[in-house]
Formats: sequence, structure tokens, C-alpha cells
Amino acid sequence: MSGGTHAVGSANETDRPFILSVVNAAFGRDDEAQLVKKLWAADAVTLEFIAVQDDEIVGYCAFSEVTAKPAIGGLLLGLAPLAVTPGYQSKGVGNALVEYGLNSCQARDAALIVVLGEPAYYGRFGFEPASKFNISWAAMDAGDAFQLIDYADVAGNDAYKIDYHSAFSEL
Repeated sequence: MSGGTHAVGSANETDRPFILSVVNAAFGRDDEAQLVKKLWAADAVTLEFIAVQDDEIVGYCAFSEVTAKPAIGGLLLGLAPLAVTPGYQSKGVGNALVEYGLNSCQARDAALIVVLGEPAYYGRFGFEPASKFNISWAAMDAGDAFQLIDYADVAGNDAYKIDYHSAFSEL
């Protein structure tokens, strides 16, 4: 790519060293990169995408399966992490990754997508506080930062607890 545009597409194994560099740079620490490594080792990443500009990977977004208690039917995914190298933040790269990722999740008939993040940022993509649907994160009360998109209207009257892959609890 050249001329200031970025392309988003599926990641593959050859991208992994570059992805880890992006994740480290974006978060300024190694925790999230270690999480990504654990998810890869457990073959727990369902979908992952990269943003490329000038032949360089500048962003990364992953979706992994989550579980609900009581069980919710269909494919349930968690968006994490979303990472953009500092020089490309606030330039639409993260937005492009999330939009592409959500479209890909819908194409795979995902029933529910959850994210732990800034409500003002993720709200623009259709995420709403999970508490509105009587759904919470099993690990802790994250307030409005724990959000979801209920594509299949699967949330019922029951109270649900969502668990991420065990790699998330090892941080």
C-alpha cells in the first residue's frame, strides 16, 4: 500500500512476529503480546485481521470464542486485543479493523460479540453496555466498559455471565 491508505485483511502465521511488535508498541508493555501468544498456542483465535500501510503491518484485531452461563446458542466471540501502532493511532486504522472484523463476524453468523473497552469508542460500532441485556463479565464488574452486540437477539430474560478463554485470566 502507498499514499496514506491502509488495507485490512486476514492475518496468517507469517505475520505473527510483526503482529507481536504492533501489540507491544500499541500497549507499551508485553502483557497483551503474551496473551496473543497464549491464544495462538491454544488455537483459540477464531478470526484475526491486520491493517497494512506501505507494506508494513500497523494494526491488529482478534476475535476468540467466549462462553456464556447459562449457555447461549450460536457463535459467541470476544474482540481482543485491538492494537494500532502509536504513529497510526487516531487515523482510522482501528476503526477499519473493527468494522472489517464485525462484518466478518456477521458473515460467520456470530450471535453475540463482546468487548471490554471504552464505551464512547466502541459505541460507534453498535456496542452497548452488556448490563442492558442482563449480561456481565464473569471475571469482574466492568460496568459500562463490558459491552456487546447481540446480532441474533439471543439475550433473554436470564442473567448471563460471559467467560473469555482461560488465557485472559492468566494475565
